[in-house]
Amino acid sequence: MKKNYLYVLFYQFIIVVTPLFTTPYVSRVLGATNIGIDAYANSVVQIFLVFILLNVGVYGRKQVAEAENRHALKTTFAGIYLMQCLCGVLVGSFYIVFVWLVGSYQLIFMLYGLMLLAYALDISWFFIGREQVKRIMMRNTVVRLLSIACIFLFVNDASDLWLYVLINCGALLVGQLVTWSALLADLGRIRFSFRMMKKHVGPMLLLSVIPCVSLLYTAVNKVILGNTAGATEVGYYNQAFKIYTICMGFVSALSTVIVPRMAMHYKKGNQVKFKQFVNFSIRYVSISTIPLTFGLIGIASTFVPLFLGEAFLPATTNVMLFAPCLFLAGIADVLGLQILLITNQSRKYTMSIIIGSIVSFLVNLLVVKAWASAGTVASFLVANLVIVIVQLYFARKHYELSYFLPIVAKYTVCSALMLAAMYGMKTLLAGQSDITILMYQIIAGVYTYLLCLFISKDPLLFKILYRKVGWKHVKK
Repeated sequence: MKKNYLYVLFYQFIIVVTPLFTTPYVSRVLGATNIGIDAYANSVVQIFLVFILLNVGVYGRKQVAEAENRHALKTTFAGIYLMQCLCGVLVGSFYIVFVWLVGSYQLIFMLYGLMLLAYALDISWFFIGREQVKRIMMRNTVVRLLSIACIFLFVNDASDLWLYVLINCGALLVGQLVTWSALLADLGRIRFSFRMMKKHVGPMLLLSVIPCVSLLYTAVNKVILGNTAGATEVGYYNQAFKIYTICMGFVSALSTVIVPRMAMHYKKGNQVKFKQFVNFSIRYVSISTIPLTFGLIGIASTFVPLFLGEAFLPATTNVMLFAPCLFLAGIADVLGLQILLITNQSRKYTMSIIIGSIVSFLVNLLVVKAWASAGTVASFLVANLVIVIVQLYFARKHYELSYFLPIVAKYTVCSALMLAAMYGMKTLLAGQSDITILMYQIIAGVYTYLLCLFISKDPLLFKILYRKVGWKHVKK
């Protein structure tokens, strides 16, 4: 599992690093309005996309992890993918009609059809369920790096928006085709039948409610923003969301790797091991996302204009509002994906998403006209908060509040001290260049946080020190 985590972490690192080069370039070349057009079209496409995927990634990797032999593995894959494929054909047909009827941005919508095709072919859940992450991550890394090179080579001015969309969607499609070659080499000939699919229809439709309802606080809220405040405000929202997504990459890597192993332990009745994984996940999410939250707030006013350009300065508030979602989404991964789904409480997991999405949708309707993109971000924050509160109640039998709260409190205090050091450094260096201020803020923040962990003898930090440095006085 450690190797798989490292492979996922490496892939997430590539995902994090490449936007650090491409996002500033694309933001300046395409401009806020074109970025907003792309984000608006993408949000509409996401509505179609949800009905193709049906949350198959979550369901599929759990079922594959529980397959006990090669025959069960092949029949499980065939049944699940047939359902995904049929949904892809049906949704693709509706999308063709939509593109034919749409009045605005028709070329962009046509190119986004490649994204729908790519996700209809997505089978990464199979390899994740089998804990063979290396086979897909290395291939996808190569494809991603090539797409980045194409963006720098061919996207040169505001008129190249269509080319930017084509490169991104084409890269996704090529990545899926490469993954299929690995699957066919592994499983050989695969027979598909409706009999194999039948037992998966009910559970997949139940889980499909989650992404469908989630559209209320993701894609639909963004469409409402575009219709209410215009494409430029969508651009501010979208670029801030990209920064949030970059930070979330390292956190989501844990669930990607740990869920198949937890599903196996739970099915075998090993409750002690299952609870150990839950406790580790809570501590890992807290130690990583709480400082990320405070750190992002601390550098936002310096980082946003430096990273995205002065044109995106209004997105600074959005970045600050997105920051707490890092912790909330990380905890929701533990409570929802690692506890409720694995312990066969899919209905409760679905209910938590429904409640959070409805509240978020209503909040967005109330504030989007007055607050524009900041209002839509606030509604996203509310959604995550409500989801975590509901899941804390539903999953209460599988974690201990006496363990959870002190951990969160400890890392919050350490992160608050880190934030104070970062603001102090910014005040001290007033008048210096933004890049200088940003670098010293990050150094001061990291040093302060690690010092707090060291002084408090944090068990996770000391465990790493024991294994990597070999200090004899450090206890396991």
